[in-house]
Amino acid sequence: MIDKERMDKFYQFIRVIMERINAHFEDQKEYIHCKEGCSLCCEKGEYPCSELEFEFLKIGFMGLDKATQQQIVDNTIQIKAEKDKCSDKIFMHKCPFLINHRCSVYPYRMIICRTFGLSYYDKDEYEKRNVLKVPFCIEKGLNYSEVYDQESKSFSTELFKKTGYKKEPLTYNLGVEMLVKKFGKEIMNLDFGEFKRLIEWL
Repeated sequence: MIDKERMDKFYQFIRVIMERINAHFEDQKEYIHCKEGCSLCCEKGEYPCSELEFEFLKIGFMGLDKATQQQIVDNTIQIKAEKDKCSDKIFMHKCPFLINHRCSVYPYRMIICRTFGLSYYDKDEYEKRNVLKVPFCIEKGLNYSEVYDQESKSFSTELFKKTGYKKEPLTYNLGVEMLVKKFGKEIMNLDFGEFKRLIEWL
């Protein structure tokens, strides 16, 4: 049973963070090569997801037509079968909600999906400090690749000067530590529940 008050507060949380995230995407648009039909970020991942986000996903799922719902169920069964055969500790897979290179529950997508594509700082629990995170598509010549130095794993002022872009690549604190723990929990008093990999919720 979905807690309506909790979900209403989550809707408000999403509206607020999306204003900030969309502003960052606009600010960094010269470096962003995301376009409709590109699904690299959904083809291989673990997709960390909170209990609250999963409840939100289920609302989106219930609004889909029966054929699309069945496709998602079939995708999930296939992924779980692949997971059972995988001996690796880390299991990377295609998102079960991805159909024909498009997210079938896009308005209800997880927080990590909403921030993907931007560079940002996030707290590294092992190193106990903020570290630069970049989208993996950077290695495929996409987002931020024009200004990212693979050797130093950082943005290069020299490469930026060659681009002729108006704004330098910026990094924001858009990690789970900030969005969920600081803003969601501490400021909005929102309970996200347990965090798991998406496949573990399904």
